[in-house]
Amino acid sequence: MVSENVEEYLECIWELTQEGSPARTTDIAKRMKFSPASVTEMLQKLDASGYITYEKYKGALLTKEGMRIGSTIKRRHRLLERFLVDILGIDKEKSHDEACRLEHMLSEESERRISEIMNHPTTCPDGDPIPNMEEICKMDQDKESVALSDLEEGSEGTISHLRCDDSQKIRRIISMGFVPQRRLSIEERLPMNGPMLVKVGDSRIALAKDYADLVYVHVRPGCGKRHCRRGR
Repeated sequence: MVSENVEEYLECIWELTQEGSPARTTDIAKRMKFSPASVTEMLQKLDASGYITYEKYKGALLTKEGMRIGSTIKRRHRLLERFLVDILGIDKEKSHDEACRLEHMLSEESERRISEIMNHPTTCPDGDPIPNMEEICKMDQDKESVALSDLEEGSEGTISHLRCDDSQKIRRIISMGFVPQRRLSIEERLPMNGPMLVKVGDSRIALAKDYADLVYVHVRPGCGKRHCRRGR
């Protein structure tokens, strides 16, 4: 298992090498608040471990494995910042330090769920890109996925993702139990764009149309056109 210290170094080097130039010892030391001597010693260890290629006076570049680890930690950091600000309502100024503490403990499963809840955001609160999100965004979440508001009575399925840019609304949806991977069924639709009675988990919730528009569902196989009004 890679230590947190190694992950911090690889994350820092990833960020400093985004324009293609090696990360210089002095720049790493300044960013990580370590002495140049201790940074040099660590870079030599990372080079010996196969995470970077390091040349004295030139700097460090990530190997394929170093790139994988560094970009993963940076992705989790920026994803956590977005989650902390948009979902938990934490001040942007405080989100960085909190994300630094959490990024090393976040599992792949938790990372995936957080990303799904926020419909795979591509930038952090400061507008910086979240690394490697392109492949995640290309997941077939929209294949056979329909808005909850487009389902008829009797439809059943699993929530695939939420599509919403309003942090207050998404918090409200999550608080009602509408989170990715949870099963639901439509028990009743009221006419004239009235609310829908939805069973989600063990709860029955009357959900207004403007909220139902934001919840996307993988419909149970065999649902067909009898229950689904239109696909997305």
